[in-house]
Amino acid sequence: MGPSHHSLNTLRPLSEGELNEWEEAYAAVEAYLQALRLRNRLLVAELVRGILWRASARRVNEPEKPARLLAMEEALSEVADWTQDVLDVPLENRRLAARGRLALLLAGMPDLWQGVFLTPAPWPLEFVEAMKKSYLAAGPRFAQLTMVPRPLEFNVIGSGAAQWWETMDRKPIVRIMFVGLLLLLIVVTVWFTLLD
Repeated sequence: MGPSHHSLNTLRPLSEGELNEWEEAYAAVEAYLQALRLRNRLLVAELVRGILWRASARRVNEPEKPARLLAMEEALSEVADWTQDVLDVPLENRRLAARGRLALLLAGMPDLWQGVFLTPAPWPLEFVEAMKKSYLAAGPRFAQLTMVPRPLEFNVIGSGAAQWWETMDRKPIVRIMFVGLLLLLIVVTVWFTLLD
């Protein structure tokens, strides 16, 4: 980590609204880094500070963009550029896709290599090899599957109910008799309940 490259003396006074806006940006970038499973709070705070510093420098040229959007764009760009440099493979649209995030996790970055995350080269050789190996392993492996439809197997009650339902569909007279019997049973039950 070392001493800060950015002096706080160059910051201009911020209004209460700007402070809240940058606080939201800080929380968003911190949550993103924690989603990448960085757990060391000191490291996360240092990385967030550097990302927010670059976002605030961009804010001078792009005042219409919210601080949170600028900060997240910087975070995504920083992580994608770093991953691209480590893998020595161009990423699609300079974005860290799911495959790159999976490679970070498979290489053991959160547990073994947190101190290497977003640092400039040279990186430990074991880390680079683990990243490249996991990036290649993270690709999809499609297998040809054939699924043949099979008839449903019911237990005794299910097969009896299915057979009875088929009979009612094929013979409407049986259905009418069943519905009539059911209505008669309901009327008789209500009749005897009301008489008591």
